[in-house]
This record gives sequence, structure tokens and C-alpha cells, in this order.
Amino acid sequence: MGKITRIAYNSADWHHPTGEAAQHEGGESYTNLNGFGHEDWLFRDEWQIDGWRYAFLQGVNRSYRKLVEERKPFDVTLYTIQPDKQRRYVARIEDVECLDDKQAATALDVFKANGWFSSMQEEVREIGGNIEALGNVQWARHALNVRYRLENVHRFARDTFASQDDPVWHLNRYSLTGVDGLREKFRRNGGRAGSADFPSIAEYTRHGVGPTRVSPEHARMQTVLMKQLRAEFPGTAVVREENFIDVMVKTNSELRLYEIKSDLSPRTVLRLAIGQLLEYSYFQIDSEGRKVTLVAVGRNQLSNDDAAYLAHLRDSVGLPLEYRVVTV
Repeated sequence: MGKITRIAYNSADWHHPTGEAAQHEGGESYTNLNGFGHEDWLFRDEWQIDGWRYAFLQGVNRSYRKLVEERKPFDVTLYTIQPDKQRRYVARIEDVECLDDKQAATALDVFKANGWFSSMQEEVREIGGNIEALGNVQWARHALNVRYRLENVHRFARDTFASQDDPVWHLNRYSLTGVDGLREKFRRNGGRAGSADFPSIAEYTRHGVGPTRVSPEHARMQTVLMKQLRAEFPGTAVVREENFIDVMVKTNSELRLYEIKSDLSPRTVLRLAIGQLLEYSYFQIDSEGRKVTLVAVGRNQLSNDDAAYLAHLRDSVGLPLEYRVVTV
């Protein structure tokens, strides 16, 4: 189901805090009391981890436990209330994932290791905000509670305002609301050497402003997968990152290439993994006459539709493709 939620106003395009929302919100809201909101960095796109943006949505904070238990990605439309009280549509994000406690804690560790959290603290200090409130569990369970891929962000034009008969005028709180029955606008906006060692989270956290190479979820999945494969193929070489292949198993008769995607949506896993697997199988390896099997690795089981899609790719297209679940 698609959802809609309000985000606090920010004239800097949610790149950094400006303090404006605190001036326009009354009562004892978080932004009013502390001078900023955790959403103020929502579109700080240079802070990426393997193509993912880890961020915060207040609406998710209110529905956190339910979303974690459902373990399903969701689409969300974001709107804000401007100083002149107009409702403005900001963006639609597809396949948003809610972080569980472990993911949220690890993501925050990456932010701290890369200096991003220090930047957030400094930017709060610059606008006279309460730096002690950033990440304080009194207000939010986690400083980061969602992740999404940048290609799934669809921005509305800056002059996309709700008409007077738009149902969004009846929404005020920072909570997730289902959009079934609301207008179509909510639903669609046009527009190297290998290693046999297990990966560590520390290996994937490095300083800099560019994207970190892989996500913490990816590293954990890689470790679990390697342990499983060593049990399944005793005495066989199981290596990671040889010629950039996530995991490779080489037997006397078969070469198995595994591409890991930590997305919750199996169809997204297949879509993202297939191109890389095909490229690796042609350009990066010499099978030396062995049968080559390509394996996309995800976190959730295939739905009936996804299984039919995979069967089509194997039977009709002829891809030597498998799908495997690794739970972390």
C-alpha cells in the first residue's frame, strides 16, 4: 500500500537544518523545542552507502514497530506545510525500507565513522539548535530509521501545491497515512584479487564524502552466505570480491557466481543483480569449460509473481539463474 506523510518545512531542500520549521510550528513539537528536525538531512544525497540513503522520517518513527514486523518495502509521498500554510508536495519515494534496531545502530556507526554525524551536530550548532536532542531516544528510537535508493526518489516541481479540495488538507500530523482512495497524484509522479576471509563491518566504513562501497547489510549477508556455502561445498574454494564478484564457488565441474542485493523486494534484487551477473560471467571470469550458474541473493522469499518471473527468465530466456535467500 502507498503511504503519505508530512515532513517539516526546510527551505534548503532538506540538505541541512535551517531552523525555519521551529519558527512556524507551535506547541511543544520536536522542531519547536530543539530548533531542527531529524528530517533536515533527508536529501543529503552525497551521504550514500552502496547507493542507499539512510535517513529519518518522523511518520515512520510513529509506526516503527509495525513496519519492522511487516518487513516489507513501501512507497511514500512526502508533503510539507509552508510558512504560508500551503500544502506542497515534495517527493515520492518508492521501495522505502524501515530499519530494524540492528540496522539503525550499524548505519549510525557508519555515519559516525565517516564524519557525517559530526557534520550533523555542527550544523545543528550553527543554527542555535539543541545538539543534545540529535539521536536522543527521548524523542526518537533511532536517529536513522529508513533507507531508500536514490533512483527511487521522484521529486515534484517546487510549485506542486495541493488544491483546496485535496484530501491532504485534512492531514496535519507527522504520521504515515494510507493513500488508498486518495487522488492519483499520491500514487504516481511522471516523471581485483579475491579473499577467503569473512568481511567485517569496519572494512566497509571509511571517511570521505562519496558513497561508501557496500552497505552494512551487504557485509552481514556476505558473511552468512560464505559460511553456508563452505558447509554445502566442503573442500571447495569459496572466495569473495574476486574480480568484484560478491562470492564465487569453483568446483571441478561448475562455477557459481553470487550477487548480493540487500533490498527487501525480491524483484528489485533480481533486476539489480542480473545485469552485474551477466557482465561478470562474460568479462570477469574464465570458466575453463565449467558450467556457469548465476545466483541472485536477497533477503526475502519470492512471491508467486516473482517465482513466475524467475521461471520465465530461466525457461524462456534461457538464463542459468537461481535465487537464494540469506536472512540477517
